[in-house]
Amino acid sequence: MNDEQELRDRLRAIEVPASRIEIDGLVRAGRRRAFRRRSVAGAGGVALATALLLTAPSILTTAGARPDAAPAGASPDATGATGAGTTAAASPAPCQPSELPLPAGMRNVTAAGVDPTGRYVVGNEVVGQDFRPVLWTDGKPQALPVSGKSVEVTAVNAAGVAVGLVQEGRQEYVFRYQQGAATRLRTPPGNWHVYPRPAINAAGDVVINAEPSGNSGGEDSVVLLWRAGSTEAVRLPLPDGANALDITDDGTVVGALYRGGVASAAYAWDQQGKGRRLAAPAGETAAGYAAQGDWATGGLWPSRSAALWNLRTGALTRLTTDGPGDAVNTSGWVVAAGVLLRDGAAVDLRMPGGQTGLAVAVSDTGLVVGLARPGGDGAENSGPRVWRC
Repeated sequence: MNDEQELRDRLRAIEVPASRIEIDGLVRAGRRRAFRRRSVAGAGGVALATALLLTAPSILTTAGARPDAAPAGASPDATGATGAGTTAAASPAPCQPSELPLPAGMRNVTAAGVDPTGRYVVGNEVVGQDFRPVLWTDGKPQALPVSGKSVEVTAVNAAGVAVGLVQEGRQEYVFRYQQGAATRLRTPPGNWHVYPRPAINAAGDVVINAEPSGNSGGEDSVVLLWRAGSTEAVRLPLPDGANALDITDDGTVVGALYRGGVASAAYAWDQQGKGRRLAAPAGETAAGYAAQGDWATGGLWPSRSAALWNLRTGALTRLTTDGPGDAVNTSGWVVAAGVLLRDGAAVDLRMPGGQTGLAVAVSDTGLVVGLARPGGDGAENSGPRVWRC
């Protein structure tokens, strides 16, 4: 069995995920098999909806609407989850594309994230099984001079501070790139596997999960926080099984609580360990994947719907697309399975020549970043794109 088929078989067996790993690029390039397989296991699985990017790209050419899903704006029931009896929102205006130029010598590059202002975009080139990080500033590309066999940049804030993961042999660690220099962020004493990817807020605080090396499924995992400017990690006093996937500007950590490696509930925690369980419909479990401002997004299972939570009111909206939600902005726009949702409706990411546009992240200013694919059902990457919405 080859690497790709093995990973596909593992994906089909997964019910409730908690990772925002970009499986599309992973399978396509076969990159860093052992490291990524540990990330998959440590995060409690991989999003099945993300796996659909691999096996059924045509799904992404539509809104992926579920007949039983409620549109944004539906009134919440007693659990805080929306009902399904209102009319779907009108289609928003389409977004116009632009190519992101590549650094000299780079070819197979995919965008990975954008800062809230839309000024900074991060992405990665895939070379064999390794990553090479890229930062765009006002549309101008730069290959980041971060040392390591494989370096993946995952997020950037409005000050242009980027974070990511380095793999060098059996070593793996989080780095911060700031003002032209990369710094290793230290984990507590011992050998740790960090997963799935670091997140950063406006202040420069960085959060990620870590489990002892050799463990899987999040066994004995902890949530680590590096405060802005610090290289020493703080263990947040979160309950056993807590996994953090994002951190808001006020320091709220959003993620999920896991039992036996499977998500049992979506949560938002403060840094003293006080948590709020995020609403889920009766009979479903949830996981939070991303947060910005008053909003968080993630998924619901077994319906596999994308979810949008208002962190201020606690209200849940089940979105009219397959999930999970992978990114959200301060206006509540959500990226889920390559689709941009605005006020609950799928937005047309215009592409010329029969190409397909897949969203990855969205800024607070309405700049969407993602990638282009040629027409048909192929999984080729035609390069990073941005859309103005």
